[in-house]
Amino acid sequence: MKKLKLIATLLVAFISFTGIYAQIDSTEKATINKSEKKVSEITYDGINYYVINGIWHIKFKNKLVLRQAPKGARITFLPKDGKMVTMGGKKYYKSNGVFYKKLKESIYEVARP
Repeated sequence: MKKLKLIATLLVAFISFTGIYAQIDSTEKATINKSEKKVSEITYDGINYYVINGIWHIKFKNKLVLRQAPKGARITFLPKDGKMVTMGGKKYYKSNGVFYKKLKESIYEVARP
């Protein structure tokens, strides 16, 4: 009888715990709202890329999908939240893992994706 009470108590505790955990874990996932983010469209090698806060995407089935920045693509802006770094004696601007080099005034090229 004591074993049956113990099993019932453990079962109730387990069900309660998983129910509470499910409530805590069921948060809504954040989505990108185009009106909140500045989207820059860049065409390189025949592919349209969309840069949102320095993160590169392509359109696939009407959705934006993350994509590696294409080496050699040129942009007229630098993403925010980056920093200047020096590698091999050359200066680059690094943002979100992508290295940009300055070609001339307001023209930057993806040097290392």
